Amino acid sequence: MDLLSYKDLKRKVWDTEKCCGCGACVGVCPTEALYFDEEPRHPKSNDYCKVTRDEVPCAACYYACPRADETCSDGFGTILSIYESKSKIRVSDAQSGGVVSSVLAAAFESNAIDGAIVMGVDKWSQAAQPAFVQTSDAVLGAAGSRYVWAPILKALREAIADRELHKIAIVGTPCVTSAVKRIRQSNVDVLSIYKNAIRVSLGLFCTEIFTDSLLEELRTGHGIKPWEISGFDVKGKFIVKLRDKAALELPLKDLRTSKRTGCEHCVDFTSEDADLSFGSVGASPGHTVVIVRTDVGEGFLKQAQRLGYIELSSGVDLASIAKIGAKKKGIPFETAMSLLKEPGYDAPSSSRKTE
Repeated sequence: MDLLSYKDLKRKVWDTEKCCGCGACVGVCPTEALYFDEEPRHPKSNDYCKVTRDEVPCAACYYACPRADETCSDGFGTILSIYESKSKIRVSDAQSGGVVSSVLAAAFESNAIDGAIVMGVDKWSQAAQPAFVQTSDAVLGAAGSRYVWAPILKALREAIADRELHKIAIVGTPCVTSAVKRIRQSNVDVLSIYKNAIRVSLGLFCTEIFTDSLLEELRTGHGIKPWEISGFDVKGKFIVKLRDKAALELPLKDLRTSKRTGCEHCVDFTSEDADLSFGSVGASPGHTVVIVRTDVGEGFLKQAQRLGYIELSSGVDLASIAKIGAKKKGIPFETAMSLLKEPGYDAPSSSRKTE
């Protein structure tokens, strides 16, 4: 049997425009042979691959990629419970309820994690960048969702291989949490150091991610300078939050040229492969929807509640989630609603249901 290498990944994912840009292949490559250049549609290789050069088994990049062997869910993944939540601590620049940052802060306080990979941003240029944080203060400083692309999982090497940390959290979009799930489920030897060090994954609701050309489009088309932007949101339309002006709302269809090509292949709105999923869609103003998907996720969420970092309640607007989720999956709204409205789904004491 032929040895799998980056060339198989290139043929199956990069050359077919399916790459989501999560950075997992770059982060786990043991020879650091993969990288992103100035045209980040997909990674490139310097061909210093131990499979192609020396015929030494590896396949780390292939088995970490969420698009190499895609599975398509007709539902919304495993759901243990669905809550509406809000942070009980001050989280500057929080996207909605500040719950993701609060859950991580509680995890640091209790020593449940020793590091977290999150998406950071240069608040002057609005350029996104992977960020590796190791304190509650650093987590709170990186609060807020990012809709501009950066290969967040390339930070895996720094966090795990270089710093030798062994209980990290990862926050990301559906493609990121799918890559994390593949790594955690893999039996590939090279990936064992990573699978054993990832303690929890926190997924974000996501419709699409944009390239840096979005910032140029906002500047040239709407006269908005990057340093005037306080954040972004997507709720059926693209919302540009401004520091000293009213927010600008744009139809998503007007931003198609800035959308990453790989997003066209994604049908997951709610980060089905995460331990916990978070989103503002379906939540009251200033709150966050939290979908608990695993026992590990439930443990982290309840720990944050117990330590006084968050509050939990019921009352999620499931129809709003179903509307966007159905559109992304290409299924009828009624079907999506039936999947989300199983008995107990919208109550804190909901029973377990697995697809």
